This record gives sequence, C-alpha cells and structure tokens, in this order.
Amino acid sequence: MHIAPEPAAQDVISLLKACALPVADIAAGSPVQFFGIRSAGTLAAVVGVELYPTAALLRSLAVEPSFRGRGFARSLVRFVESFAASQGVETLFLLTTTAERFFLALGYLPVSRVAAPKAIQATSQFTSLCPASSAFLAKRVATAA
Repeated sequence: MHIAPEPAAQDVISLLKACALPVADIAAGSPVQFFGIRSAGTLAAVVGVELYPTAALLRSLAVEPSFRGRGFARSLVRFVESFAASQGVETLFLLTTTAERFFLALGYLPVSRVAAPKAIQATSQFTSLCPASSAFLAKRVATAA
C-alpha cells in the first residue's frame, strides 16, 4: 500500500462529501495537508492534517466504502502520526462524531476542549465545523529524544 500526498482537488473533496465529512474550509491555501491511498488510479482513502508548532489536528479520515476493511484507515493514521512527529509535533488532536471507538483503540484519549492548544481552538473544525457534541481526542506522537 502506497501513501502519497494528495492535493485538495475534486477527488479528495468528493470522497470527503461521500463520507459526510466537512469540506467548507478546504480550498487552495488552506492549512490542511492531505495524504491518500489510490487503487488503480481511484482515491480509496484519504486523511488530512493541519500542522502547528507543537500540535496538529488530524482530520478528514475517509475510506471509500468499497475499500473498507483493508486496513487503509489504520495505515493512514499511523502515517500521519509519524509525519506529524517528524515535523516537530508533540500531540495530535482530533474531533469526531462517528469514529471515537476506532481512535480510542489506536491509543487516543479523551481531552477536555478547554485544554486544547490555542492553535487547535482557532481551527475551523474546532470553532464551527464540528458540533460541540464531537468527541475531542489526543495522542502524544513525539518520540523521546
């Protein structure tokens, strides 16, 4: 399985919409970096990450329904965790309304929204796109020096 950067192009937006994920803040120049897995040229799965100095927001994890059950989501999360750590990120945060169990199984822990770093609190995901009822989770990704 090959994970590669993906531009915030129509196929990424279409997959996110098909999985009922927000896309209102995705445009040229947005802080989201996407990584995806393709199969025969088709975007099978994607994940986004917004990097800030010591924190990052994992967002927009989506797998096309016909590709589910193949480990793509887990592989993308592991990839983004490693990528974020390599960029100096200490903690990865996320908001979810549907995948809390999935992320808890990967070692993410519930966090109070008031404990979120200011950079994360300022994101559109945090301020407006994800409902207040969303689970807010975090995982330390920095490796010990």
